[in-house]
Amino acid sequence: KVAKKVDPFGDRTLVVVTKVDLMERGEESINLLKGITLPVKLGLVGVINRSQRDIDNGTTIKDSLEREDRFFTKSHPTIAARMGTGYLADRLSTLLLGHVKRCLPQLRARVSHMKGLQEAIIMDLGRPILKKGPAILELINQFSADFSGIISGNSTNINTSEISGGAKLFYIFQDTFGKALEDFDPMTGLTLSDVRHSVRNSMGTRPSIFIPEIAFEMLAKRQIGLLRDLCLRVVDLSYDELANTITVTCVRHFERFDNMKQAVMTAGVALLGERLAPTREMVENLLSIEQSYINTNHPDFIYRYREVTDRFLGEAGGREEPAGAQNTYQPTNPGRYNRPSLVDSRERTSSGVEVEHQLTRREREEVQMIERLVCHYFTIIRKQLQDSIPKTIMHFMVSYLAKNLSSSLISELYSEERFDELLSESESVRRKRDRAVKMLEALGEAQKVLGSLRDIPDV
Repeated sequence: KVAKKVDPFGDRTLVVVTKVDLMERGEESINLLKGITLPVKLGLVGVINRSQRDIDNGTTIKDSLEREDRFFTKSHPTIAARMGTGYLADRLSTLLLGHVKRCLPQLRARVSHMKGLQEAIIMDLGRPILKKGPAILELINQFSADFSGIISGNSTNINTSEISGGAKLFYIFQDTFGKALEDFDPMTGLTLSDVRHSVRNSMGTRPSIFIPEIAFEMLAKRQIGLLRDLCLRVVDLSYDELANTITVTCVRHFERFDNMKQAVMTAGVALLGERLAPTREMVENLLSIEQSYINTNHPDFIYRYREVTDRFLGEAGGREEPAGAQNTYQPTNPGRYNRPSLVDSRERTSSGVEVEHQLTRREREEVQMIERLVCHYFTIIRKQLQDSIPKTIMHFMVSYLAKNLSSSLISELYSEERFDELLSESESVRRKRDRAVKMLEALGEAQKVLGSLRDIPDV
């Protein structure tokens, strides 16, 4: 009953009938031993076991087997060759060898796969390090090369879950910083009252024949200065991404050595931190340079300047627009100049004197023209900063770090007194490697055994 539950069709069952000598002789017993009564694919074998009386009387196994052979030869001569303990042992060995031969390819593949897994574990954990000085140099050089590869996009360890490294820096330069510059309104924080006051104050007691350039330069410098926080913000974002890249690369390269991971991470971020102040200073200088000299002879500005001044002076006709010139300004609110009075008719100065300031037609035109000139010039500077700020960050931070990271880490960490500290492994790593080594040795022995079974005869 138990055999039929696990092998209902009898394909894997071998029936053994014991104590055949005690069975009643007749057609029923013959049919049972021939497999007619209980048909199974692997056959039926009858045996005669030693009884307790035989054991007590000192009957040996050899004598028992000889008696068994005589019994089957005399009582069942037609099936005697397939009966007995000796035939049962041969039959079981044949079945076992046949099963092993059928399973050999699968066993060999499984052992090879398991061996490969253990070798990979040992490779990841690393063998015990004997020459620690060269090992530290190699680890530092590999870390520096991987860091540079992540920045340049040549690393084999590509992050598939999010953009990082050089791709993240490009995103910061082009999307974050570039879009913020494009969306920045040139007239941010600049009211019509500011422009009007600048124009009037630049004239003093004398009315100006031409558009006052002092007012234009003052307002242009003021608007350029508004980009300072935005430019410094992109420096900070780049610093954060580079620091994150150092941290992630350390975690991947120095998983085996916690002390070295912390030391390299600290030294790398410290080197990056040393470049933050010079980079911010250079960005500040770029903005100060743009503010220190308003170049009205800039090739992209000079045509717009002449166009505005010609219109203000009322020259007849107009100039043809030179090839390549681009209209870089669109009025933010054209209707703002069409009102007869832009603000209240009176305002009180800091000294308490009330002054009339209803704008004349000329004053409205002056305000409008200066605003246009400021917008044109601001657009030029915005384009220059969109190009120069990323270059500054690349030179002062990214390229410097890629070139000097390895040498800086070596000078900081390569000391014979620190070798043992930096290359000390955690107990869990050592235990894991020992288990993998023992398993690899056992799998190697298993492969040898399986290799020796190639000449198993067919069954």
